[in-house]
Amino acid sequence: MNEKMKKGASVLVNTCAEVKQGEQALIIVSPATMNVGLVVLDELKHKTNSIIFECMPEPKIHGEEPPETVAKNMMAADIVFCLTPMSLAHTKARKDATSAKTRYLSLPDYSLNVLKSPALHTDFTEIEPVCYELADKLDIATRVRVTNPAGTDITFSIEKRTANRCPGIVRKPGDLGSPPDAEVNIAPLEGFGEGIIAVDGSVPCPNIGVVDKPIFLTIEKSTVVKVNCENKEVEAEVNRLFEDAGPKSRIIGEFGIGLNPNAVLCGVMLEDEGCAGTIHFGIGSNATIGGTNDVAFHLDFILRDPTVWIGQEKLLEDGSIRL
Repeated sequence: MNEKMKKGASVLVNTCAEVKQGEQALIIVSPATMNVGLVVLDELKHKTNSIIFECMPEPKIHGEEPPETVAKNMMAADIVFCLTPMSLAHTKARKDATSAKTRYLSLPDYSLNVLKSPALHTDFTEIEPVCYELADKLDIATRVRVTNPAGTDITFSIEKRTANRCPGIVRKPGDLGSPPDAEVNIAPLEGFGEGIIAVDGSVPCPNIGVVDKPIFLTIEKSTVVKVNCENKEVEAEVNRLFEDAGPKSRIIGEFGIGLNPNAVLCGVMLEDEGCAGTIHFGIGSNATIGGTNDVAFHLDFILRDPTVWIGQEKLLEDGSIRL
């Protein structure tokens, strides 16, 4: 184990999770992430002796519910480090756990390289105030418009929806975080989104990653009705993912703003989502983040250099936050 891996694990345990002596901790891994879990376990032992290390079968897609025993252990823990390759953040089990005051670090697609990444070695405490200020503005906004140089032009409603503050730190009971991702996000109102999303950043899933040609998503009533891309293999893969998951998988579930200045687009979900200068649309489930679309599917599409209006106010301009 090299020093950068140890330091990354220390950031997770001590800065992001703020684990206290004697707390009940749960580490969830799948076989593919066992090595990362063991590094985190080694660091966690310095803080608490009350640790459950659980290996579960790898979820097939983001948002798939875990086994019942895992769900029960999540609810009983003070802090969860979920290192499964596919995310459990958009599951009822996670929602039940955080509602029961469990602090939850959702850490999908982690590897030893992520532990060494400069993105994880960010001062997340500096991101907190910006995250909360942006969230406060989204809380009182009603309409959002997003454009970018690749061709995005979409408007949608967030009226009466509450933003989620996710600066990468889980200080309070019930907090949810995903470092190195640092973001603010909100669930758009279903049925009111219209326009084009031009995805020129990444689609962090195994067969796509950082895109070489923009993916154009045509949106009608908040639903993806058409996918176009010059790279026809990518176009086919996006369509396949939607078709396999059913019609509710095509609904815009999330709008998020990345805040981590050390993150770079690389095809890894938690780094890509958190990249400063980008926004992302999560297509699919949002029932666990304040929406009503309940489906076992959630896929993020990252856009570069966005300009974002809330009403007449520019919240971002060409990727730069205007506060």
